[in-house]
Amino acid sequence: MAVSNVARYTCEIVFHSAANVPLADLNDLSSDPYIIATLIPGTSGPNSKTPQSISYRTPTARRSLNPTFNARWIVAGIPSSGFALSLSLRDEDPGDRDDTLGKAVIRFPDPHRDTGDGARELKKGWDSGEREYKVHKRHGSLRTRLGTYVAKVVTRGGVGHRVRVFVSVRVLGPAPHVEGEDAGRVYTLGPHVFVRHFSPLATHLTSVKSFIVNRLQLAGPVPAALRHRYVGFAPFVKAMFRARGIEGILLNRALHKQHRAIYKWDGNTIWGIVGEEQSEDRAEKEAQHRLGDGSAQREQPDEAFARKFLEMTAYGTEGRIFTYVIMLDGEWRFTETGEEFAIQLLSKHTMHADVAVEIAYSGEFFVRRIHSSKGASSSRQADGEGSGAQDEPDGGERVDETEGEADNPDPSSLPPSAYELVIDNDSGTYRPHKDLLPTLTVYLSRPENLGALGRMRAMDGFDERLKRWKEHRQEIKKRARGGDKVKGAVRQASISSSSSSGSSSSVYDVEEREAAEGAQQDAEVERQKLEEQYEREALTDDGQRARDNDDHDQAAQGEEQVLAKDQG
Repeated sequence: MAVSNVARYTCEIVFHSAANVPLADLNDLSSDPYIIATLIPGTSGPNSKTPQSISYRTPTARRSLNPTFNARWIVAGIPSSGFALSLSLRDEDPGDRDDTLGKAVIRFPDPHRDTGDGARELKKGWDSGEREYKVHKRHGSLRTRLGTYVAKVVTRGGVGHRVRVFVSVRVLGPAPHVEGEDAGRVYTLGPHVFVRHFSPLATHLTSVKSFIVNRLQLAGPVPAALRHRYVGFAPFVKAMFRARGIEGILLNRALHKQHRAIYKWDGNTIWGIVGEEQSEDRAEKEAQHRLGDGSAQREQPDEAFARKFLEMTAYGTEGRIFTYVIMLDGEWRFTETGEEFAIQLLSKHTMHADVAVEIAYSGEFFVRRIHSSKGASSSRQADGEGSGAQDEPDGGERVDETEGEADNPDPSSLPPSAYELVIDNDSGTYRPHKDLLPTLTVYLSRPENLGALGRMRAMDGFDERLKRWKEHRQEIKKRARGGDKVKGAVRQASISSSSSSGSSSSVYDVEEREAAEGAQQDAEVERQKLEEQYEREALTDDGQRARDNDDHDQAAQGEEQVLAKDQG
């Protein structure tokens, strides 16, 4: 059967919980477990060059041997023959490599459980229900197995040894219709997961108060044309990506280590879902808005996602410029860049990609305000028309280069349509083709991605106008951050000095501790803002429900009054 004729569906996969997780920390007789799931479809295109597997990471459950995750993953393009899930249960260890606690491989439909008529293939309405699966500890590390044995003896059997995970799968409906090279692929449709890492090491090496590393899941599929391999412009580059030879192995390991240090998972890391509703019918709402009869029906731009992106980029204030990579699975990774960031040890884009041989796209971007006498700009269409810089006439609009510091001190008070994204292909490692900039724009401009932004410009990194804009933003940054001091470069020089004394080492320890404390404080502020946002969304939902249903419940009416008072 031709790949295009295979029935394909959108499935919701939920990782509910785990039980009797192996012990990894003897100090408090617990673990910090999470699950990495890799999905492999039962059918893939015969000539497909795209890896037919995608991955997902649950949030970390802190200090628990019986964690609850309730993490949802919506995947589209799954064939009716089903798929396999390879699960790796791991323990988060900020000071070292994460321990593997066990592994499991499960199939949906399950040939041993789904034996009834019509149950052996996925179809509309198929639902596995919550199922229990065994995790094989023999695939885990020796340390965790020994730790579990010791804990079992100490607690006199209080620590279980039969490790289990609980997973459910249900078909939400036909997959959105995809044509061309993108047909026959599986991809993450949602939800929009965002992660913010607060790296004390990077903070210590830079002149900023807190160095934040961002991950943002875009809705797929990533266009098949957006596929770029590293450019082997020198022998050591090829050796580095292939981990060949002594030099290549050392460089490869150094970049992997740098990636782990910068994208550090610990107690300060924030994992969240954009626009997550605290209701049981969220999956049904997504099915209604995004699936329908198998075609993409969602036309209204996702303002919540655009606003979260603006928050993560600080609305482009203080002249910020970001380095980014978009991975093949649609994960967007980015950090602020500039001369004050003295952590460019080997290669920014290679580090962000974790030495990936292939990515979708990479470069730099920045966000800025749009001023217009006609109101918010709508010149950038979702279908990508006018996406190139050369096709973007000013149309009476001017760009705000003062970052709104005087006329609007609160950038979050403006709608996403008041901002534009300027993105380029400035990456020496992967050198994305400039001819694909319009394709990148169309992908990012989809309603479910950044379609709510006022405008998007995709420009070649060598564009002279773009260079002038970046230089201007660098001047804005210098003024905002106290002149030309580059604290990170000074620190790095002092660290590498061979004449370091005991007192300088002491100063280094103090600075490192201050950096860690700064990262923790910023993470706590971000977490409080997130909790306040969820509380406002819950109040809005409850108040609206009371109005819609003419609810006479006193508690609901009280929530409605609070909502009206807040909005007034």
